[in-house]
Amino acid sequence: MDWILQALTVFDRWLWGNWLLFVLLGVGGWYTLISGGVQIWHFGEILKKTLWDPIRQKTRGKGAEGTISSFQALCTAVASCVGSGNIVGVSTAVLAGGMGALFWMWVAAFLGMATKYGEIVLGILYREKDETGNYVGGPMYYIEKGLRAPWLAGLCAGFMVIQIIGGNLIQSNTISGLMRECFQFPLWVTGGILVAMIFLVSAGGLKGLAKVSQKVVPFMAVLYVAGGLVILLVNITRIPGVIQDIFVGAFGLRAAAGGAIGSMVTAMEKGIARGLYSNEAGEGSAPVIHSAAKVNHPVEQGIMGVAEVFVDTFLLCTITGLVLGVTGMADSSTAGYILVAEAFASVWKPLGYVVSFSLILFCVTTLMSQWYFGYVGLNYLKGKGLAEKFKYVFPLFCMVGALLEIELVWTIQDIALGLLTIPNLCALIYLWPEVKRATEEYFGRNKGITS
Repeated sequence: MDWILQALTVFDRWLWGNWLLFVLLGVGGWYTLISGGVQIWHFGEILKKTLWDPIRQKTRGKGAEGTISSFQALCTAVASCVGSGNIVGVSTAVLAGGMGALFWMWVAAFLGMATKYGEIVLGILYREKDETGNYVGGPMYYIEKGLRAPWLAGLCAGFMVIQIIGGNLIQSNTISGLMRECFQFPLWVTGGILVAMIFLVSAGGLKGLAKVSQKVVPFMAVLYVAGGLVILLVNITRIPGVIQDIFVGAFGLRAAAGGAIGSMVTAMEKGIARGLYSNEAGEGSAPVIHSAAKVNHPVEQGIMGVAEVFVDTFLLCTITGLVLGVTGMADSSTAGYILVAEAFASVWKPLGYVVSFSLILFCVTTLMSQWYFGYVGLNYLKGKGLAEKFKYVFPLFCMVGALLEIELVWTIQDIALGLLTIPNLCALIYLWPEVKRATEEYFGRNKGITS
């Protein structure tokens, strides 16, 4: 078993090496160009559609076809990508790459906004109805129809199912460990609670998941951001110094002459890897959920992908990084979520529990949305019958994940995700003219389509 793990680990490191990270960045740069800098010049409209319209309860996509509302799709997608990485991953990146890693995280997120915009537009363009009349989409659909490669689309769907089962085991394992450490819950009790909770969510279908996400996601985001802002306000005089550390550290300017390049490269590697892994741009997950949205035009939902990355990285990950900086914890030897909890607790001890509770919420919301990816993958491969059965089998993996050691699962899940990402990137590279055409149509002739 050890040699299998070692072999898979070597392949995993190659697969997620710098070459893939820079391909992801390159695709993001290209989509920034062909979309006319959608994440810059249309950010005001993005804020309006994601914040102001839902507050006014303005009906969007009236008369449009879809399964869930545009805002519900956004909340569900945020639920799926916001997880332990926003707390644990950021602290790991900062410890390894210094505060400069945060700058490169922002760079990855900025370019990732355009990538996610592009894959969601393609998801809407190539979506179709399933046997029950609900809309389904994702990389397997635009790979089959756009690349005309059904065999590659089938592999993509298979990797998605494998990756999602692995994700279930990992999130369940993380949650059960936290519950035991923070509240002394036995592992099997947490596993049982998760099985029941995820069963109730998955049994309600996508519409039930969307309704839960619409209520939980804004709450958990506000809770974590509010707790972080308290820390930043108490340490407001240290913020300018931390900002300086971020930019200086990003380019290794404080390192000795011989180590400046090495310091910069480390900050770049850790920051970019964490940014891309956290916001999931280019991995093919976002269009699966967003393809079900009720919209009049693909671009209308594509800009929701920009908002998704903004919430994940520029908001939640940035709060984590800045808190570590102003509290001086960025130089600590402590690792993981404990480091962030200690940073919060350094101002007021109960705030440390905000981190624990937020981390549990982040993992639970990721877990509750994961069944849908497996459902869509199996629906594509074998039809509705097997996909419906998966909805009721998926929660049982929560108990397995809660009780077992899953080091091998981490590696297999990473490999499956990488093998899913590569064909998705191929489709993005080949089908960019369609995204460009849709973008010009929406922001040109049909700019007022949703007004």
